[in-house]
Amino acid sequence: MKPEELTRRVPRLLMFVFVALSFTCVTAQTRRETSETDFPGDKDRVSQGTVMVQPRGPALESVINPANYFVGPSDGFSVNIWSSKPLAFELTVTPEGTLIIPTVGEVQVSQMTLAAAKEKVAAAVRKRYLESELTMTLVNPRPIVVTVEGEVLNTGSYTMAAYNRVDKVLEAANKLMPGEAQSELDNIKFLMSTRRIILRHNDRTQSRVDLQRFLALKEDRWNPYLREGDVVVVPPYDVHRNVIGVYGQVNAPGRFEFADGDSVSDAIRFAFGFSPGAREDSVELTRQDRTGYIRERTSIDARGILAGTVPDIPLQPGDRILVRGTVDQRGDYRVKITGEVLFPGLYPITRDSTRLSELVRSAGGFSDDALLSSAEVLRQPVRESDVETERLMSIRGGVPPDDTTDFYIETTLRMRKEQVTTDFVKLFVRGDQSSDVFLQSGDEVIIPSRKKTVYVFGQVVSPGHVPFIAGEDVWRYIERAGGVTDRSRRGDIKVIKARSRQWLNPGDTSVEEGDFIWVPKVPDHPFGYYLGIIAQSATVLSVAISIVLLVNQYKK
Repeated sequence: MKPEELTRRVPRLLMFVFVALSFTCVTAQTRRETSETDFPGDKDRVSQGTVMVQPRGPALESVINPANYFVGPSDGFSVNIWSSKPLAFELTVTPEGTLIIPTVGEVQVSQMTLAAAKEKVAAAVRKRYLESELTMTLVNPRPIVVTVEGEVLNTGSYTMAAYNRVDKVLEAANKLMPGEAQSELDNIKFLMSTRRIILRHNDRTQSRVDLQRFLALKEDRWNPYLREGDVVVVPPYDVHRNVIGVYGQVNAPGRFEFADGDSVSDAIRFAFGFSPGAREDSVELTRQDRTGYIRERTSIDARGILAGTVPDIPLQPGDRILVRGTVDQRGDYRVKITGEVLFPGLYPITRDSTRLSELVRSAGGFSDDALLSSAEVLRQPVRESDVETERLMSIRGGVPPDDTTDFYIETTLRMRKEQVTTDFVKLFVRGDQSSDVFLQSGDEVIIPSRKKTVYVFGQVVSPGHVPFIAGEDVWRYIERAGGVTDRSRRGDIKVIKARSRQWLNPGDTSVEEGDFIWVPKVPDHPFGYYLGIIAQSATVLSVAISIVLLVNQYKK
């Protein structure tokens, strides 16, 4: 190798060796710090190969863009000069806005973008080190003071980091303080403009901040980094007039504040684009005149506008964009069948077309233990808010006072389950197709097991399950339960139906499998109760005798 070539390559070789050694040292130091961090149980986790590291440095939403970040006093930099003898410096911008680099000198960097400052520092270093390379990295962004005025909850000055954008200082200005109500913040956010914010700098320049455009386009110029001395002015806006609307098949439909220069493509981006199934080539634009009447409806090709093949259309305040969707009624239509069928589970159905009998066939039919008389179809319960609204409307409509309690009970029950009126015995035993109901998605079909008993309880000698025998009357089941006790009230015996839980007189129904028979008892009353009855009877008797005597006296 020639001497001049060796002279040229040695500094680069030394630079790479220095980088490798630095990386090794930093890695070893990080491991030591991590293993010594005081986390409960970390020693075990480290020994098992799991390393927990505390986050270091500021939390950033994205990397800092050197083209948009302005350097200022107190910014901290790591400067490395890769010469034959590598040099590394940790430097801070002075209050005068300069960066003092040992062996190089003072470089003015204040009020320059980070990208421009790097170029200027590199140029200064090359004057001293002709063949050297330079790396300059922002490691400690400076704190700055920013003033917020206008439609915010708390105006004033705020200390922020220079990597913060305008939206962050607005969050700080709208943070609830002790004694402030959430309603105050909601009212402020309702009235504050997010698209016509003015950002004024110390150099007397200013720019417009548009947070809506920043969210949609992610362009830094609409939400710039802050600088020391900045003043953020938030104007109000008319939420009823200075708006545009985007509705229909978009990802975030709603209304948005209007700003000069808005177009159809902007509005679609504000709504975060089309949702699946949108008819992008036939979007409707509705425009009003100054009196508020719709003066034109225009069908536009929004797909072509976004692709750049069709000219964009400027918007005006009050414009509304409607994105219709294609007709697609596909959905997860399914029902559930449980209990005594051969294959219980979830089954797909055709919307408004699948009948109960078809579902039962799909489930393999009933098992031998199916109790059809107690089978039921349950529909998705209605929402509590809907039931309450219906109840209030019915009261307003004139529900009689006597029915109010019963109506409330029934509507409350609907929140738990809604039954579909059908009769499994008629349908599957007698072949009556009038009970073959259409199923809806979310329905649940329950086929209970045969009980083979009737439950007798109350004032009987041996309450419990009694074997069911078709055609037997109530008294046969009571006899099998040991008969009634001396305290029974025989005239008020009830049959409780297994499915509907209705209380019926024995003469009005037949006893079916799974039913309940209730034998009430004679109520116990204190002695005063009977004295009261005797006193009332005596009063009635004395009145009757008085009437008879008066009638006889009148006849005489």
